[in-house]
Amino acid sequence: MRSSTDSPVLALSRHCAHNLLAVSALSWIAGAFFTWEVNDTLPHRTAVLLVIPALLALILVAAQLWRRFRPLAVIPFFFLVGLFQVFLALHPLDDPTRIEHHVTAKTKATVVGTILTMPEWNGDTSRLLVECESLLVAVHDQPMSFQSVRGKVLLTVGNRLPPHFQAGRRIMASAVMDRIHSYRTPGAFDYRLQMATKEIACSGWVSSSAAMEIVTEAPDPPFMNTLLHDLRFAPEQMRQHIADFVDKTLEPEAAGLYKALLIGSLVNIPPETLEGFKASGCFHLLAISGLHFSLLGLFSLAVMRVVLKQSQWLLLHTHVPTLALLLTAPILLLYAFIAGMNLPALRALIMALLVLVAVLSRRQRSFLPLIAAAALLILVTNPLALFTASFQLSFAAVLAINLLYPRLPHLQEQAENQSPWRHLVGRGWRIGQSMLLVSLAATAGTLPILLYHFNRVSLVGPIMNLLIEPLLCLWALPAGLIAFALLWWAPDLAAISLHCGAVGMETALWLINALQSLPFLSLWTITPSWLEIGLYLLIIWLLISRPAPLPGHLPLASALALLLAGLFTSGLWTPPSREDASVHFLDVGQGTSTLLLLPGGKTILIDGGGHQSNRFDIGESLIAPYLWHLRLWQLDDVIITHPHGDHYNGLLFIFKHFRPQRLIVNGDEGEETAYRDLLAAVRQIDVPIHTATTGTVLYKNNGVEVKSLGMSGFPEVDQGSVNDRSLVVMLKNGEHTFLFPGDIGAPSERILLDSAQELRSEVLLAPHHGSRGSVTPEFIRAVDPGLIMVSSGRQRQGVLPAPDHLRQWHEQKILTLLTSQHGTTTCTSNGKQLHLKSFNGTCAIWNGKRRKFEETKCTLKGGKKHSMLSDP
Repeated sequence: MRSSTDSPVLALSRHCAHNLLAVSALSWIAGAFFTWEVNDTLPHRTAVLLVIPALLALILVAAQLWRRFRPLAVIPFFFLVGLFQVFLALHPLDDPTRIEHHVTAKTKATVVGTILTMPEWNGDTSRLLVECESLLVAVHDQPMSFQSVRGKVLLTVGNRLPPHFQAGRRIMASAVMDRIHSYRTPGAFDYRLQMATKEIACSGWVSSSAAMEIVTEAPDPPFMNTLLHDLRFAPEQMRQHIADFVDKTLEPEAAGLYKALLIGSLVNIPPETLEGFKASGCFHLLAISGLHFSLLGLFSLAVMRVVLKQSQWLLLHTHVPTLALLLTAPILLLYAFIAGMNLPALRALIMALLVLVAVLSRRQRSFLPLIAAAALLILVTNPLALFTASFQLSFAAVLAINLLYPRLPHLQEQAENQSPWRHLVGRGWRIGQSMLLVSLAATAGTLPILLYHFNRVSLVGPIMNLLIEPLLCLWALPAGLIAFALLWWAPDLAAISLHCGAVGMETALWLINALQSLPFLSLWTITPSWLEIGLYLLIIWLLISRPAPLPGHLPLASALALLLAGLFTSGLWTPPSREDASVHFLDVGQGTSTLLLLPGGKTILIDGGGHQSNRFDIGESLIAPYLWHLRLWQLDDVIITHPHGDHYNGLLFIFKHFRPQRLIVNGDEGEETAYRDLLAAVRQIDVPIHTATTGTVLYKNNGVEVKSLGMSGFPEVDQGSVNDRSLVVMLKNGEHTFLFPGDIGAPSERILLDSAQELRSEVLLAPHHGSRGSVTPEFIRAVDPGLIMVSSGRQRQGVLPAPDHLRQWHEQKILTLLTSQHGTTTCTSNGKQLHLKSFNGTCAIWNGKRRKFEETKCTLKGGKKHSMLSDP
């Protein structure tokens, strides 16, 4: 008999035995997240010292479990594997041949390597991935020679590449090289992480194709080398051929969508079309998914079975359905390579292959083990994929659908003795219900992940998926796959098939565009907390578990739902209770944006500009995610110091989604049409515009004052430059003062000094990004700052801030932080104590007696929490 103390352990052991793959995957994920937390909170060496004994302890635990409860041993084993793999991914072993060891900063270099992917032209630039083999970096006063290197480089070329630049060709390119970098702003997209999952550590800018040339191969290479080379790059060359054919056959917009469906290339889809798909909740349909592989697999399987059944010998000596399944696998593998072998394509391929294995082994109804096996295979081969939104969304949707699948209406038995007509109508109704439920399940399963990563969810997603998915995936995609099969021997028929499929594509586009004008198409929200995500998952578990997990589970779920709604929306109806003032200097690249969070809940955003393009909005991509990360729903005031794009060009999105109570400007219309368009848009959404002049008090309450010191109101600057007419804003909180002087130069600095205003401040935002023509020594002496923050981008390093300024500030022992290096930096003041903490983990405390900031150890988690990879 089992003892009472043993029974729970034995029950757990039996449960693990029945769900071995799922338990293994969860254990791996637990180890991976543990590593991330250790990596985030502890220095590298300390983490190593802690991980080693932890590994030994877990090995001993696994050995003990193996003796008595073997299924339980997978838990510590896979926990160890996940821990160790992610630790190595975050802290790779030192390899001097890696290209990132040769490219440590922005530099000119000549790279020789092989093109790995088809070049993609987006209308402005071409992009291609190159596997490097040698690199020549110009180093001052050192002999120049090519060094053997390893690693991938993402090259961007300033024009369209000629056709002979294709996958498999060796090239030499002269480029401006740099390591891959992300904006160091919490809440923003981690580009470095995305590139790390593709093993890309460096990028390069090539001015034009004239700076590139094909490198002649060695004469008469061995036949086997040539064969392996051709086989390796054949999928990418086929991908290029398909892209060229689609471009020649269809109109640009339809061609861009078809290339997304067939080969996973999104670069030729217009930004407004992408926005329409995102707002309607259908963006995932443009990514290579399991549906693509399912359709291709079913089509290939049907053709294989018909062909194989023509052979009487095969019918007598083999099992034709099994053989057809085996022959389908290489076709799916080839399509995955043609689709770019990105994370969604890899996941879909693994799932499809595992389904084939399950069918061959007669276990095709065991979906959960298949999902767990697919996740484990991806994570073991690409550990950092776990932390990407793509991986999380893919598997969350699949898991949610798997939980619902057994209860779908179309799987339920129909009533007998029905007429054929009623039977057909009933079946169609149940299929429609099932499709809607699947869409709802996928939306519910991915909701917390969407809000955590993107702060956005479509309110019409489930309905729009019912309309758009058949048009794209059951009409346009099959026609495209047929065209893909016909392309190589009947291109005219392939073109006809593409044109037929384009009708479904155009219908989908018409529906998407028709919805664009509707209000509340999608909802933008704050970033949910881990408590809120946990409550949401608990509510879902209470609602879907059968049998009911707890008595009274429905009232409990309802109460938890009310609690969750109250927590999540509390910022809309409860004023925030802040006792401290905090100033946040955002890393927005070459631009400026500063957030003031004041006691009593007052929120002020000073400027909001940076790099802007038709595919990148600094407000949507950086400023808004940071505000949502801080759980801000609204802003009180927005201040634009002067009408230059690097100070305002991200603010239109902010005005639309944060509805400030007023906009404060300097009254200068400026020289840029975009600024006047912004003011017109602000008036259209009924936000009052106020002009601040010298002495205007913008906010005052309980010892906190925000005041304009100029420059509007000084007649001397009326004929000066736009920069010299910037608003100069000062924040006082108790004993501490912060100065934000916009882009004023030396002339305006002298005017401020002559005005006899009190300028002394503990923290100074460097005027005009620290340029040579500003931040004069006289101005610094008057301000006497303990910290100079410089808001500038990496692309202007060595120019902004001026090297002479940096040297002088260093000699004066003034703490100087650059957003391009230290990332978003927060200064927190309670009126008596002043602390700062930067994204990269720099912390300091103000010493009022010495008027200096003294660096300290961070007692709380540093900024690295929001960057999966430590900076090089």
